[in-house]
Formats: sequence, C-alpha cells, structure tokens
Amino acid sequence: MDLIGVLRNRYIMRQRRDQIRREQIYNNRITRRQLRDASNPFTLPECVFQGIYRLSKDLVSALIEDLRPFLHERERTTGIPLQHKVLCALNFFGQGSFQKAVGCDFILGLSQTSVSRCLDEVVAALNRPEILAANVRFPDSEAERRAIIRMHYQRCPIPGVLGYVDGTHIRIIAPTMNEEAFVNRKQFHSLNVQIVATSNYKILNVLARYPGSSQNSFIWANSAIRTRMEQLYRAGAECWLLGDSGYPEEPWLHVPFLNAPEGSAEAEFSSQLKISRSSVERTMGHLKSRFQCLHVHRVLMYSPENAARIVNACIVLHNKCLDARLPHFEIIPEDRVPQENVIRPPPAEGRQRDRLLRVGQVVRQRLVDRLRQAAAN
Repeated sequence: MDLIGVLRNRYIMRQRRDQIRREQIYNNRITRRQLRDASNPFTLPECVFQGIYRLSKDLVSALIEDLRPFLHERERTTGIPLQHKVLCALNFFGQGSFQKAVGCDFILGLSQTSVSRCLDEVVAALNRPEILAANVRFPDSEAERRAIIRMHYQRCPIPGVLGYVDGTHIRIIAPTMNEEAFVNRKQFHSLNVQIVATSNYKILNVLARYPGSSQNSFIWANSAIRTRMEQLYRAGAECWLLGDSGYPEEPWLHVPFLNAPEGSAEAEFSSQLKISRSSVERTMGHLKSRFQCLHVHRVLMYSPENAARIVNACIVLHNKCLDARLPHFEIIPEDRVPQENVIRPPPAEGRQRDRLLRVGQVVRQRLVDRLRQAAAN
C-alpha cells in the first residue's frame, strides 16, 4: 500500500474513533439526564430525607421558593431543575462531600462540573443581602433586644446580656496567596470565624473573612458588631455581650475576672459567665454537626473567599432550622484551637484604651454587685 493509502486509512480510523467517542458522550448525557429527572428525593421517608439533606421536606420546599428569584431557571430540557440544584448543595453542606448516598441518585446524573456550578449558584443565592440579612440579623429595635435579654436572664443571673461572642476555626485548603496567614495554632489552614449567638443557639452575627492566625481579640476590634455595641452603649442602652478571657474588657463586652479569689462575688460572676457563655460553643457544635462541611474533620477545598461564603450559607440554613424547630443532630466533638489565655486590652491606643478598660471594669463591677444583691434576696 502506498503512503497516501496508509494516511487515508489512518484518517478514516481516527474519524471513526472520534465518532464513537461523541456517541458515547451523548449517550452518557442522555443516561445521566434520565437518571436525574426520574429521581425524586421527596419520596424518601422524612427521617431519611433529613439525614441526607439536613432540612425537612417542608423547609426545603420553602427554601426553594425563597431562592427561586436568585437561581437560573432551566431554559432547555437538558437544564438542571431548581429542586436538584438546591438538594445538591444541601447534600454537600450536610455530608461534607459530594458523596453518592441512597436518595441522591439525581447526583449520579450530574457531572462534577455541573455539581460545582450548582453549589456555586446556591451559595451565591444564600449570600444575597435579601437572604443573609433576613436570616442572620442583630436585633435593631429596643423591643427585640429586651426580649432577648429577658430570655437570657431566665437562664443566667447576669442582667443585660444580649449574646455571646466567640471564634471557631473552619479548615480550608492552603490558599495560593498569604498562605502562612491562614495557619492557626494547631498548624492547619483555617478561617477564624467570629460568631455572636444567643442561649437558644440562634446566630445573630457572623464575620468569616479573617485567616486562622488572627486572634479573636483582633477580629473583634475590627468588627462591625463591636461598633454597633459601642453605639448602643453610648445611646444609653444597658446591654452587652459576654466573651472569654481572649477578649478585652470593655463597657459593652464583659469577660471573666482574672484570678478572682475563691468564694468571692467576682469569682461567682466569672463562674456564671463561663456557664452561660458555653451556649455559643454548643451553637458552633450544632452548626458543624448539622453541616459537616464545616467540621474540623473536613476540609473546604475552596479559596478563603468562597469558603467564607459557604460558612455564611450554612449559618443562614442553621437559623432557618431553628425557626422551624427541627431537632438538633448529635454534636460531633472537635478540639478547639487554643487562644492566648489572657485578658486583652481594648484595641484603642493610649488614654482612650485606658479609659475604656476603666469604664468597662466599673460597669462589670456594677453587674457583680447586682448579682450579689440578687443572691442575698
């Protein structure tokens, strides 16, 4: 056979292989679409459904309607239904990976690229100001603040408590920029996420943009919630947050006394503060146990910015679950990343710093006196 004939045969064979490959790709797409469209997770028993998607069927249906204005409706028969987009994201939030579980047959009908697009779209929708601000909100009105303070006072004898502040670490993949800033004291890459929560585990505020090496006191000093608490204090509102000894003592943020004498009123105040403040730790436990993509045993394989948006999305869903009175998942323990166990000075400088500390100590001592009087009556 001459050279031209050899080349012609090779060309024909290559064309046949390409045609077979195109047919296989087309058939795979048809198979995946048929599997995806035939699957209806809402036919699962409620307990199985919640185990996979972490929300009830009713709550998922309501969520789909809430997010509908911000999600792309499919324009072609090959498009992915909104229901499947939301369920795909919920499966990831709850399981911490795109695992193929019973009841997730529709995910088998999605390519990895499609799954990633679904997650990105749903996370973006949950981070829309209309959604985020409506579900994670600090009490603006005096009536709302009074209601929260009364609820806390039934569980903790310290008056005026509006919430509890703490930080929690969310493990992420090593970022491409400023990698060393994200290494925490446990020597893994993370975001240090500041949360303000109530005693019934409702999250009032979240700040998820700081790297794992950031101290809680630094994040607090640069947070909008600190500015808001200062504004309330200067307006005459008698309300404050409680934190641990990694935070500064301020007129609007109170922390335990350092080395208070045993049996003293100051020691009792510190004990009550620590007991009541543990609710924010349980809040984080409930959040991470329901949405295991945030648990320390998982790693968010995303940039810090995208990981922060996933954190926000899970907190929106956490609060929705609380409002719907869904039962909590069993808390999965994890080791806390240690903070420096000292009382931090306020973030201001010089005389302003000293004045804030003195005023904070005066306000805290008044609370101690009120606690002592209440115990005596």
